[in-house]
Amino acid sequence: MALSRTSLLALAAAVGIGAGTATLAQTPIRDVLSPAGISIAGTVTDVFGNKFVLQDGSGKVLVESGPDWHRKLDIKAGETLTITGRPEGGSFEAFTITRADGTTIEVRPAGGPPPWAGKRGPGGPGGPEGRGPDGRGPGGPGDRGPRHVSPAEEKPRAELLEILRQAGYRDLDDVDRKARHYEVEARNRFGEKVEVHIDFAGNIYKEKKD
Repeated sequence: MALSRTSLLALAAAVGIGAGTATLAQTPIRDVLSPAGISIAGTVTDVFGNKFVLQDGSGKVLVESGPDWHRKLDIKAGETLTITGRPEGGSFEAFTITRADGTTIEVRPAGGPPPWAGKRGPGGPGGPEGRGPDGRGPGGPGDRGPRHVSPAEEKPRAELLEILRQAGYRDLDDVDRKARHYEVEARNRFGEKVEVHIDFAGNIYKEKKD
């Protein structure tokens, strides 16, 4: 049976076909706002201490799993992980990490302060990530300050720049080494030109518009 042009257009609209039209999978707002966080899964491609890059078929993200002075995780490249957590800037903050064998690492509770909040880290009383009730310092991430590390703990410059790239920064330029951190001119994930500060341990603790 032949279909009229009107019927064909109606059928195309019903299945999401049309000029310049693409059907995209959407994450429900309730999932993004859920205090329990959202779940992602993928394969680890790079590891930087307790930070690592997780990749699936749609892209990759830098996962933050707490300071390594609190607890050093043994995440390895090539592992398949399922992570619950929440987006945080250009990275993903992990609450739990589940391995392929079903074992789960509890990183921090979904609500309330992390277990390292208020503890004494290498950066002094409270540690660089333990000075405020949420573990991010009294005024947010920009107030944490650079963590002091020994020469043996200092990450190579190339690795620090890769951490910035994995966190969504691009066009890295004018890399200036200071006493305890690098200041790097870059563009953030919104395309804004910024100066970002990363300490020698790989903690991105400050961003300001350039």
